[in-house]
This record gives sequence, structure tokens and C-alpha cells, in this order.
Amino acid sequence: MKVFYLYILTLWTQISFAQKTFIFPKIKTQGTAVEQLTPASWKVIDQVNGDLNNDGSADLAVVFEYSKAVDETRAYGDNSNAFIKETQKPRILAIFFRDKSTGVLSLSTQNNDFILRSEEGGKLGDPLQQMAIKDQQLYLRFQGGSEWRWELGYTFKFENKDWFLTSAINLYYNQNNGDMTERVYDFKTRELFTTVGNLHRRDIGNKKTSEVLYFSQLRTFKTFKKPWAWEIMPDVYL
Repeated sequence: MKVFYLYILTLWTQISFAQKTFIFPKIKTQGTAVEQLTPASWKVIDQVNGDLNNDGSADLAVVFEYSKAVDETRAYGDNSNAFIKETQKPRILAIFFRDKSTGVLSLSTQNNDFILRSEEGGKLGDPLQQMAIKDQQLYLRFQGGSEWRWELGYTFKFENKDWFLTSAINLYYNQNNGDMTERVYDFKTRELFTTVGNLHRRDIGNKKTSEVLYFSQLRTFKTFKKPWAWEIMPDVYL
């Protein structure tokens, strides 16, 4: 009988744990205003309008944040087996195309992972710095750290019915003395441009190199989980 009760207790614990797994809402597929598209208990923390599919209409990219902090398992390292459990407010990136004639917004993609959370910037605070639309591309910028700081920038473009990462920048520098390493990635031309030197003397004595980028195929929101989750070269994460 004791074994039976122990089994029931173990099973109940497993079920209770499973029930605590946070479930992201499905963003509405259509609407005319961001207020209609915002899920209950979520709020808009950033939004930007601009043409993303070359039809001349003002499309919409928006970041939603949940009202409460919950336990999340976030990917780091190689995107497949380096996971860290964190307690913070989840975020969602949603991109909508606007019909030029009706003004209706239609959901193009929902991503629950890529936008860094407010606690993932270290001592600098919220790492989400900028979201912009330019030349039919979506720009996302993050920064964080302390004495040693980092800046990450990603550019996505809608092509062939998917969102592809076309370029990126990774800057790592010391706030006090300016020592830095900057890597600029052009995934269209498969080129990497690296600058090593000092942030305050970019054109004096800094070493600049270029090399070929080797990767199998362009990453998308589906295959690039989040910042710091792609080991693009040995010990180099983007």
C-alpha cells in the first residue's frame, strides 16, 4: 500500500510540474489595430510600422510582454542542448502584413523566443534597444553587460514566404578602456568582416580582416532560436 501511495504522489508531482509549463497564446491572425491583436494579460512594449513585403503599405512589427514573471527554459550556447531555466516575463514578436486596400493586418509570423527578456541584459537592464523597418527589412538591436558590454544586431527579410536572417553585427567591448572586437556578418554574400582594436580609435591601429562565412543555409526565425544560440564558428556565438 505504501508503494502505491508513493507511486500516486510521484505521478501527481510530475503532473503538477507539467501543468506549470507556460503556454504562449496564439496571436490573432487578423485585425485592424494593435489593440485588437494584443492577447489578454499581455501589453505592447514596442511596435514599428513600415513596408516589409514591398507592396507600399505600412506593415506592423510588435513586441508583446506578459504581465507576470514565469519560469522559462531558454536556449543558450549551441541552440540544442544548452538550456537555462529563468524566471522572467515572456515576450512575443509578431509581424503583420497590412492589406493596402482594406487596412486589415494579417499575421505573417509569431516568434516566442527570439526577443530577449528584460532580465537578460545584465547590469545595463532591458537589452531590447531598437526595432526598426528600413528597405523592407526588420532590424532588431540588443545590448547588455557591465564593464564588458555587448551589442547585437540582426536584420531579417521576408523572401520566398519566410523570414531570413540577411545580416548581423556583434560588438564586444570594455567600457573603461575601449578594447573591442566587432564582427559584421553578411549572409547574402557569405562574408565576415572583423575589427579588433579600440572602440575610441576605430581608424587608428585597429586590425580589420575579412573572410568567407561557411554555413549550410540561411537561418530563419524558425531555425535561429534566439540571440547567443548559434555557434557560427568555434567558440563564436551570434
